[in-house]
Formats: sequence, C-alpha cells, structure tokens
Amino acid sequence: MNQSRCCNKRIFRIFFSFQKERAWLEEMAGRGWFLSNLTLGMIFTFVKGEPKKMLYDVDRFSLPKKPGLEEIRRKELFFELAQEMGWQEVTHDESMNYYFAKEYEEDGVNELCNDEDSRRYRAQKFKEIYHISAKRYAFWVMMTAAVSIWLKLFLLSCDMSTRLSMQWYEWFVLIYVCLGNGQAVAAWRRGVRCERELSMTRQEWEDSVNPATHKVVRKLILTNRGLNRFLSRQAAEGWILTEVTPVRYFFEKSCGEKMIYTMDSKYLVNRRRKARDQSIFSDGKDWVGMNSDWELQSVHDAEERGWSFACALENRSIIYKGEEGKVQPLNDGRYDNSLRSISIVGQYGAYMILCGLIGGIVGFVIGVLTP
Repeated sequence: MNQSRCCNKRIFRIFFSFQKERAWLEEMAGRGWFLSNLTLGMIFTFVKGEPKKMLYDVDRFSLPKKPGLEEIRRKELFFELAQEMGWQEVTHDESMNYYFAKEYEEDGVNELCNDEDSRRYRAQKFKEIYHISAKRYAFWVMMTAAVSIWLKLFLLSCDMSTRLSMQWYEWFVLIYVCLGNGQAVAAWRRGVRCERELSMTRQEWEDSVNPATHKVVRKLILTNRGLNRFLSRQAAEGWILTEVTPVRYFFEKSCGEKMIYTMDSKYLVNRRRKARDQSIFSDGKDWVGMNSDWELQSVHDAEERGWSFACALENRSIIYKGEEGKVQPLNDGRYDNSLRSISIVGQYGAYMILCGLIGGIVGFVIGVLTP
C-alpha cells in the first residue's frame, strides 16, 4: 500500500491553454510521470514509470440536450480512428474533455487531429462551449441586476427598517455582478484562445511561443504618431507586426526591409471620400462594425499608395505597413497626433460606459425619490 502511494502523486495546477497543458504533460512524461487521472480540470494524478518521450492531445465529446444519431456515434468512430493511429485514451474530466497519449514515433502520426478540417472542427467545439458559458453568466448577471432594480423600487414604499434589512442583498448583487461579469469575459476570451491555438499544428504553436521568433509587447499608445514611431522602432529591430489589441502588440521576427506603418479608420476614410465629393459610409443598422464597406475602401486606397495590410483592430481600425520611401501618405499628417480613443475603448468599453451612465441615472432618480 505504501509502495503504491510512492508511485503516484497529485499536482494542483490551472491551465488556460490546452497547448501549454499538453507541453507540460509531455515534460512530466519525460521525467517519468505519466497522467492517469484528472479531476475538476486542475487536479492531475500521475503514476511513476520509466521516462519516455510521450505525446498528449485533447478533444471533447459532450452531447447537446437533443443529440442526433451522428452526434451519438461520433465518439465511437473517433476512438476507433485514434486507436488506429496509435493514440490511447488516458482519462477525461467533468467537462468531457478527453485526454489521449501515445509514445513518440519518428515517422508516426504525431497529431491527434492531423488535418486542417479536423483541427478547425475541434477548435470550434471548444470555442462554442466556452462562449455558451459566457452567455449564461451574462444572462444571470442581467437577471440579478433586473431583480435588484425592481426590489429597489419596491422598497421605496416600505419603511426604513425594511430597507435597512435588505441592504445585504445590495452587497450580494454588487459582488455577484462583478464576479459574473468577470467570469463571462474570462470564458469568452478562453473560447477565442482555444479556437486560435487548437487550429494550429503542434509545430505552428511551438513556433508562435518561441521568444526567438515571436514576442508580445504590452503598451498603451494614445496617438497615431506614437503608434507609428513605436512600430517603426520595432521594425528597425527586425520585428514585424502581425496582430494587435488595444494594449497588446504581437510581432514576428523578420529580416526584411525597413518598414513604416500607418493607421486608417472609418472616420478617415469618410474624410477622404468627402474630399472627392463622394458619399460617406453610414449604416444605421451596423452597430458593431460588421459591414465591410469602409474597410474595403480603405484597403483599395492603401494599396493604391503602396501600403499592404498588416492587421485590423476589432472592425474599428486597420494598420498598414510599407517599405520606407516606397509608399505615399494615406492621410493628412495633421491626423497623426489625433487620439486613438476609438481604438482603445472598443465595443466592450462602450457597453460599460453606456451601462455606467444608465446605472448612474437610475441611481440618481432613486436617490431623489428616496425620502
């Protein structure tokens, strides 16, 4: 009994990336510890053995509420195919994430999902389950907030002792809304990350996290001129922009020509169209920037001046790159110092500001009505 305990151990660890989790499991196997069980997605049980070069991978097989025959049989068919390629099921967690392992083979199939279509399908499954969770969190947060507003209005007609006795609920709502919003955002972002990472091959992901070829810089830049200077400095050091968020910049190592950058937006596109006596882009039904009309115009204008597409930021702005001395200005230089507020605030930021204003108005009205 004691010998059995010595040959097993449990490790508590939380991962937000299946690729990092897989790499860690393979590292553990290289030290002679092999996964045997996983509880709650974070308690890993290992069994001791001879160190081996192992491969691990993951897929999920959770049924919807009303499964069809194809969905019921998919797991069986997948397991048969996986076994033919040498993969064996190790364990699964409470979310029906199944872990597979096989010993590394020099010329073998080292990917559980070894073609683009199967990787994309798996990535969509993980993304969908996390986004469903995010929507549930958001729904119950809104329901709780609605009940809180109704209760607050109801208490206006009650005596002071009753109001004081319900103060605990206000604190409950405040904490619940904060935690619920946090969970919703976290689940949504993890779904996006899962889709991106699980769509890659093993080699593509390893390259993407290699500090010699890729890096991420966290930086708040408020003006277009500041953005251009920052990106140009990175380009001079051999780093080319591949992706951007409001405060994070993703770069890839390159030995190409010295690059410069410029940023375009719907506002600037419409200014150019006005100068050419053309109609501006305005779609009252396009609330979150899904209509691509202005982006298409921006790409055409940029390519005519020698620029090439670098990346876009949430349908609100586009960053272009070009070789210094071979491109023409896309916009008037006076807009280089304009604030990037539209790029920094973003869709979620706008929602938060709107919710804050509505909450402030409701709170003010209730405060005035309360004796």
